[in-house]
Amino acid sequence: MPIHTTLQTISELKNTRFPEIDQFPNHFLDDRFPIDVQNSYTVQKEFSVIGVSTLENQSSTIRVKPSSGSFSKFSYAQKTLELRPEYCIKGNHNIQLGEIKIIEHPIALQSAFGLYLDFELEKSSFPTFDFCDQVYLDGLDNNLQKIGEVPLITVARPFAMSWEKGYCILEPDEGDRKLILDHQVSYPGTTVGNSRIRTEMTPEIFSFIASARTTAFRPGEEAEKFYQIGLAGGLKDYPFTLENVILLNEEKIFNPREKFAHEGKNYEFLAHELIDILAWIRFLEEEYKGRFVGNMTTFLFDHHKQIDIAQFVCDRNRFSEIGMRIL
Repeated sequence: MPIHTTLQTISELKNTRFPEIDQFPNHFLDDRFPIDVQNSYTVQKEFSVIGVSTLENQSSTIRVKPSSGSFSKFSYAQKTLELRPEYCIKGNHNIQLGEIKIIEHPIALQSAFGLYLDFELEKSSFPTFDFCDQVYLDGLDNNLQKIGEVPLITVARPFAMSWEKGYCILEPDEGDRKLILDHQVSYPGTTVGNSRIRTEMTPEIFSFIASARTTAFRPGEEAEKFYQIGLAGGLKDYPFTLENVILLNEEKIFNPREKFAHEGKNYEFLAHELIDILAWIRFLEEEYKGRFVGNMTTFLFDHHKQIDIAQFVCDRNRFSEIGMRIL
């Protein structure tokens, strides 16, 4: 995919963005976790979460364990892989590490909190939980252990990776030492439509939005049919229910949650989008052993594109002309 480093090209991409910018309401915060962004963490003791594996549609237990090395690890069927993008596979629409599928939600949590964790799975795919990453937050409550201080890192110079109509732009920290996400989506109709959200991604904001469900966008009457299926108990061969996805079409959300509603707008869709696009940053942080700060600007940034940019940024030889900088 093309890599752009000229400020003119990057500026041209940014100038095409939707002018209206959404922001989360001020109360979208959960400060129960004492996270210092200049430290890395693990868990004091192992905990387990149980769900229905997304692709096998079978009950599965995930064991979340203290970190046992310099990289987080994922294990399934007697095989263990470190969290490195060179092990990623482009399969179904997810971030897949070897045989282990749908890792984007747990690694987004790791990025938000600076967590090094080891995961052991009974089935090859992570579940689609009713409250997404909230199940992991429950296991982290009063269970965090500080590993040590890590540097804040940023890109040494701006660059963009582009494809078809989409792109991801990374720009250096501007001195405020924050991770700023500027994400936009374009869907038919008015439920989501052309939406853009810009926010600092802090542990407190992530803790609040962590329960945002995976999106199921279906056009017109197809969404109505899925809604009736959900009312009847869900699909036979796939663990879709009205509790573990947010179902919408061009004109309505069929199962909104009040938590994400504010002044006539529901932010759950955009909240889950941010969980998804944050995920790949964890590859970068584990490779360079720091906490990333700077600006990330994205459009049509799907999971396969996240694999592409993670593999580029974490390849120190290919990425050396742009480079990382320690603050």
